[in-house]
Amino acid sequence: MQVEVISKGLFSLIVDEGRKGKQRQGFSQSGPMDTIAFHWANFLAHNEDNTPCLEIMGNMSLRFSEACVIAATGRQVKLKVNGSAQPVYRTTFVEKNDIVDVSSECLGCKVYLSILGQWQVSKSAGSACTVVRESLGGIHGNGQVLQDSDVIEIVSIAELNFKNLNLRELPVEKRFNYQANTPFKVIKGYQEAFFSDVCKRIFTNSIYTVSPSIDRMGYRLTGEGVASSLSTMRSEAIHIGAIQVPPDGQPIIMMRDRQTLGGYPKLGCLNPLDVSRLAQQVPGEQISFVFQDNEEARASVLLFQRQLHQLKRELA
Repeated sequence: MQVEVISKGLFSLIVDEGRKGKQRQGFSQSGPMDTIAFHWANFLAHNEDNTPCLEIMGNMSLRFSEACVIAATGRQVKLKVNGSAQPVYRTTFVEKNDIVDVSSECLGCKVYLSILGQWQVSKSAGSACTVVRESLGGIHGNGQVLQDSDVIEIVSIAELNFKNLNLRELPVEKRFNYQANTPFKVIKGYQEAFFSDVCKRIFTNSIYTVSPSIDRMGYRLTGEGVASSLSTMRSEAIHIGAIQVPPDGQPIIMMRDRQTLGGYPKLGCLNPLDVSRLAQQVPGEQISFVFQDNEEARASVLLFQRQLHQLKRELA
C-alpha cells in the first residue's frame, strides 16, 4: 500500500519509540514528543507498540492507495475522510483512494496518525525515528521531514479482514488531560543543592511562559529567573525532561531530540507523565511547577501504567 503526502502540514515526520540505549554512542534518544498519544494511536489502529506512525503539526493531507485502518490521537485532534469529519481516538476504516486530513484545533500541537501494517522504512541505530539535526531516519533515511508528494510504503497485513477488527474507541473522559492549569511535577536531582531555598521558592511560586524558542530538542521558558551557585561544571548525560538553568536564569526543559550531553546545572527533572503534557503546550501558554519526591513520582507512573493496561484490556 502507498500513502501519498498531498500536503505535508507545518512539520510532519515519522516517529517510533526512538533510539533507546543509544545515547552512549552519541545518538539522540528521539521518539514521539507525546508518548501517551503515540501509544494510543498504535493501539487503536491495532498496531504493535513500536510501529512507526506520523507526528503531525499543522494540517496534513494523505491519499491511500488501498483500504486500511487508521487512528488519530493528540491534543484537540481533528480527522476528516474525504472532507467528512470522523471520530478521533477510535479505530477508523478508510477505503481505496480516500483522502485523509489530520490536524489540531490548537496550532502547534502534535497529533499522531497510526496506519495499520508493516512500515517499509529503513532503520538507523535501531529506529526509524526522524531526527533532522542528526540526518537520521525518515523515508529517505537522511532525517528529512515529510514533503509534499512523498510516498510512504506500508505492507498490509494480508490475513486480516479489516472489517472484522474490533472497533476500539477511547472515551473522552479517559483521555489524557493536556491542560496547563495543573502544576508540572518536578523530581529533584542532586544538583538542586546548588540552588538556594529562595531560588527554589521563586521557581515554584512563579508562572512561566512557553517561549517561541521551542522545538524537539527543548522548550525554553520565560519568567522569573533562578540562579545556581555552580559556576562551572563538566558536561554530563541529560535525561528526558531535565530542567537546565543557563546563566540567564531562564529554564530550558530538555525534550526528545536533546543532545546527549549538557553543561548547565539542573533543578530537577519532569515527571515522565508531564513530559507528554509539556510537549503539547504552545508558545504563549503559561505553566507552573511543584516539586515531587521520588517515591511519589514512581507511584504516580506505576498507577498510570496499571490503569492504562487495564483500560487497554477492556477496549481490546
